Amino acid sequence: MSELFEVLTWLAYLIAALMMLGVIAAAILAGLALRLVAEFLRELSQGREEGDARYVEDGPKRHE
Repeated sequence: MSELFEVLTWLAYLIAALMMLGVIAAAILAGLALRLVAEFLRELSQGREEGDARYVEDGPKRHE
């Protein structure tokens, strides 16, 4: 009976280790996804700022 208990214990350890690795991998992927979203939003906001600056510098076109 103790051998069965030992096998079940090692099986529980294996399952716990796999779960920890899965959680670590998920956290890393979530961090990378957040970084990509942040970079995309930063580039998007910089593009709008540059576009607005060009509009202000050039000004609206006047017909003479």
